[in-house]
Amino acid sequence: MKFTFKPFKDDVDSRNPGQRRREQVRRAQKTHRERKEAYTASLESEVVQLRANEARLSQEAKTLYSEVTFLKILLAENGIAIPERPEVTHGGERGGNIVKEKTIALTIGQENKRKNRRKQIYVQQMPREPSSNPPQLITPPLSGSTGSGYTSSTFPDSSTTCMGSLDPEIVGMDFVLTLESPCLPHIDVASPNSSSSDTDPPTSTGHALTVSACLFHHHPSPPGQRQLSSATWEVPHASIDQLLALSGSVPLQDSEVTPVQAWDYVRRQEQFTGLEAGRWESLKLSLTSLVQCHGFGGVIERSAFENAVFEAFVVGRVF
Repeated sequence: MKFTFKPFKDDVDSRNPGQRRREQVRRAQKTHRERKEAYTASLESEVVQLRANEARLSQEAKTLYSEVTFLKILLAENGIAIPERPEVTHGGERGGNIVKEKTIALTIGQENKRKNRRKQIYVQQMPREPSSNPPQLITPPLSGSTGSGYTSSTFPDSSTTCMGSLDPEIVGMDFVLTLESPCLPHIDVASPNSSSSDTDPPTSTGHALTVSACLFHHHPSPPGQRQLSSATWEVPHASIDQLLALSGSVPLQDSEVTPVQAWDYVRRQEQFTGLEAGRWESLKLSLTSLVQCHGFGGVIERSAFENAVFEAFVVGRVF
């Protein structure tokens, strides 16, 4: 009987415990990183959801206050006594109609300029009463933008229209969305899985505190396909002041401003109400070119921002 001797092979792990330890550390770091990313994405998704709910509930509360006031007036006119309650101050005047819930219509448009093909969320002016006329895009024609099925003939005359004659909340929303437009590809991100569904984990974008992310939450298309959609969707007519308060809580360097903070700055200028719409459009385009995104939403360098505003409000009107 013949015996064959085989060479003895050491166990790699037992021979090199340091390498085994490094592998364990790498696996632990990878697991921690994946959990942290999933947790951050979940928090961002929840922030967007809460902001959308807050805007909707705020508008519903205003509508209910108006309805209660109207009903109390109706009871009083018919001689029906009502219990003593604290006076409601949010309703309309005597004999006024019940205020219906106000909404803003939005659509995705694209610049037609040769050097600028960026897409943006555009605000449409919804008619106060039902009519056969289509909604009107707020953005003046100087932007060179095209909305889905809307022409420049529906825009106000930018040579004669002043900012004081326009709805400040609509103007502010359009201003902020314009400055956030360079970040739109960062916000509309598809799910990592090829087959997206409601059960898929959210994707972290770092832009949960932007206005565009809050508005995209209401879009009918799934994430990753919203920029390509031509659909029009509606959102509650939320006050820009609520978004301003939240944006002010974002930690930034003193040398940077967010789009919402930029709007708060320009609307406080004494010359704002008399500024022509055409000059306002030029200011928006100038500021958009200064926007930089570092992964958490667009910001503008403060000194460059203030110089651009001074140019539009002072220098441009003097010379």
